[in-house]
Amino acid sequence: MSTIKIIKVNATRSTNDKVKMLIKSKKINSGYLVSAKYQYGGRGQLSKRWYSSYGKNLICSLYYNFPKIPSNSPYAINYAVSLSVLKTIRKFTSSKLLIKWPNDILSGDKKISGILIENSIKSNKIYSTIIGTGININQMIFRNLPNATSIKHSSKKDISVDIVLTELVKNYKFYLPQIYNSKELSKEYHKNLYGLERCTFLLNGKTLRGKIIKVLENGQIQIKIDSLGIGEYSSGEIKIIV
Repeated sequence: MSTIKIIKVNATRSTNDKVKMLIKSKKINSGYLVSAKYQYGGRGQLSKRWYSSYGKNLICSLYYNFPKIPSNSPYAINYAVSLSVLKTIRKFTSSKLLIKWPNDILSGDKKISGILIENSIKSNKIYSTIIGTGININQMIFRNLPNATSIKHSSKKDISVDIVLTELVKNYKFYLPQIYNSKELSKEYHKNLYGLERCTFLLNGKTLRGKIIKVLENGQIQIKIDSLGIGEYSSGEIKIIV
């Protein structure tokens, strides 16, 4: 991808929804990114809310076309996006960062970033996607969110949101063209994946111990649970507890 064109807004219900509106009105094409200082209806995975203080964090959504990606292997996009966000945050903090399936970045044992990817499918191909990313940068207080953190928590200093955005755009431009080489992306993704040694899962209301084997290209996770053995699960079936 050669260029990413940035549209900045003060507030919107959600940047993903703003992008959808602009697509519908034919005001943007592939490669446009919407960045907002505040969103009052932000969504995360499985329709969870994403909360952010005005102007303190990076909230953005990128519209991008991906020709000829089979709809049964959409996770190559997640590999690329997760690595883009991970590399961006590492530029500004020395804290230990890991990718938490399906859509978070952890700093230590706390969430520092969330990702929401919405694909459009025609004829069994993913022809476009909206990549929503939230990175906690300067926010220090997270009401009712004890497991949230920010770059400032570890760096102890304010960081320009625009500088973080510039770094994210650079990393998108590096990783997104690599989605057709999903094996290499998968290798790097798994090197940075939380839970490969041991972790805790919530399955059918029960807390279980085990480890992640790998994240499959269809988006499911293959895990080995101590009491159940090896199985494959979707994000709606199982949750990783940090």
